[in-house]
Amino acid sequence: MTEEKTPRYAMHKYWGKKPSNDLKLLIESYSEPSEILLDPFSGYGVFACEAYLNARNVISIDLNPAATFIQSQLMDSNADIYRLKIQAEQIKRTVAKYYEYWYSETCVQCGGLAKVIATLRNKEDVPLKHRLQCNCSKKAIEQDVTDDAKERLITMEVNAGRPDDLPSSPLIRNGRISVFDGMTTDHLFTKRALQCHKKLHDEIVKTEDKIVRDSLLFAFTSNIANCSRLVPPIKSRGDMNPGAWMTGFYTGQTYIENNVFHYFSNRLEKVLSGKRNFLEQKKLISRTDRGRVQSITNLDCDSVGYVIENGDAKKLNLPDNSIDYVFTDFPYGDSVPYFEQSAIWNTWLGNSVDYDNEIVVSDSPVRRKTQTAFKADIATCVLEIWRVLKPERFFSTTFHSLSGEEWHALLSALLVSGFSLFKIEWMEQKTFAPRQLNRKITIKGDMLITMQKPKNIKTVVFLDEAKTTNFVRLHVTQILNEAPKDTNAIYMSLLTTFFTEHIVPESADLVQILFDNFSFCKDGLWSIRN
Repeated sequence: MTEEKTPRYAMHKYWGKKPSNDLKLLIESYSEPSEILLDPFSGYGVFACEAYLNARNVISIDLNPAATFIQSQLMDSNADIYRLKIQAEQIKRTVAKYYEYWYSETCVQCGGLAKVIATLRNKEDVPLKHRLQCNCSKKAIEQDVTDDAKERLITMEVNAGRPDDLPSSPLIRNGRISVFDGMTTDHLFTKRALQCHKKLHDEIVKTEDKIVRDSLLFAFTSNIANCSRLVPPIKSRGDMNPGAWMTGFYTGQTYIENNVFHYFSNRLEKVLSGKRNFLEQKKLISRTDRGRVQSITNLDCDSVGYVIENGDAKKLNLPDNSIDYVFTDFPYGDSVPYFEQSAIWNTWLGNSVDYDNEIVVSDSPVRRKTQTAFKADIATCVLEIWRVLKPERFFSTTFHSLSGEEWHALLSALLVSGFSLFKIEWMEQKTFAPRQLNRKITIKGDMLITMQKPKNIKTVVFLDEAKTTNFVRLHVTQILNEAPKDTNAIYMSLLTTFFTEHIVPESADLVQILFDNFSFCKDGLWSIRN
C-alpha cells in the first residue's frame, strides 16, 4: 500500500518507518478502542502514534535513546507552535552574523554578495563548487570555487580550529559501515560545519522553556546528517544534486556540504508542519485523552494514553497477560547497526547508550554481536511477548532479510515459543533502499507475519541441514512447475509452509540452495533448470 507523505512522520530521518495506513489497518483489525497495545522495538514511533490517534492505549519501548527522544517529540501534546516559532526567529537573529561570516561568497553573475547554500568538496575537504542564493537570480546559481575562495575558506577553517566543549564521541570500529580506528563523530563533519553546528546548538540549549528547547533539538538532530560529509552527489543528475545519507559513515571522492543554518530552517518547517498535523489529528480522539503517562498502571479502559519507555525488549516491565495486541519490527540482523549509526544523534543529545543489550548482528570486531547471540536474543524477546500477550490475542511482526540465519532465528523463536500462524502477507514499501533497487535477487518490501497465542500449543518439527536442503529443493520445484517465480514469491511460499506446518529448518543459505538447483533469469525470475 502506498500513501502520501504524512507530515508527522517526515519530521526526522530515523530509519525503518512502516506505512501508517498499513499500521492503522492492523490496529483496527486486531484491537478495539481503549485496549492496550505494545511495540517493544518502536523506532520512530509510527505504530504507537497511530494506535494513540485511533483511541488505543499504547506502550512504546525502544532501547535506543535517540528513538525514544524522537517518539516523545512526535507525540508531544504540549507543543506550542507559536512559542516555537518565536524562539526559532530569535535564534536566527542571534546567529545571523555567524551565518554571514561562514556562508558568503561573491556571485560571478552580478558581482554582489550571495549566500552559499551548499558546497561540493572532495575527500580532502577542498571546496570545488558552490550553489548560491543570490538576489540577481530566482534560481540557485552554481559556480566553481576560485583559487582565492578555496584558500580563504580553508584558512578560515584552520584558524577556527575545533570548537570548545564540542559534543563528540568515539565511533565503534566497523569496516562494514566505514568506521576505522580512531574515528570520532568529529570526522563526520567539516570544520565549518562543526563551528556552525556548535553555535546553533549553544543557542538552542540556552532556551529556558524545555518543551520549546526539545522541539528545537529535535529539528537540529534531524538536520545534522544532512549537513555532514555523508551526503553524496547523484552524479548522473549533476555535481550538485544531493543524494541521501542511507547507512554507514562513508565519505565518497566528492560530497555535498550543506549550509547548516539554511537547512536547519528548512527542517524546522517540517517539524512545525508535523506537529500541526499531529495536533490536528489528536483533536479527533473520541475518548478521554490522558496523553503521556508514566506506566501501564496509569492506563485504563475509560480513557486513552501512552507510555514511552527507554527499555530492553528482553526484559519487559509488564504484567503477564496484560497486552491486547503487539506489533513490532524486529531488528534485521546485520542490515542496519542502529545504535552505531545513531551516534551522530545521541552524541549531540548527550545520551548514554546501552550498546551491550542492543539486539543486532554487527561486523564490529569489538562488539561480539554474532548470529548466535542474535538468535538467542530474538528468542528471549519472543518469549517475553508471549508472556505479556493475553491468550488467543494477536502479535504481528515485519521482517526483511535474505539471510537464512536471520530467518531461522525468527521462525524458530516464534514456533518454539508456542505461537501459531494466523496470516502472512507482504507489506509493500513506498520507497526502496538502493540495494533493493539495484539487485534483482532481493526482497522487495517486508513480510508481515501475524501470529496468535493459542490455548493448545502444536508440536514443532525440526529439520537437519540435509533435510532442510531437500525440503527447499522439492518445495521450490513444485511451485516453479506451475510458472517461474521471483524471490518474493519463493520466500513467501516457503515461509508460509514452515509456519503452517510448524517446521523449523536448519539455518541455511536459501539463496545458495536456489542457485545450486534452479536457474535465475535476467528478468528476475527463477525457473526449473533445463
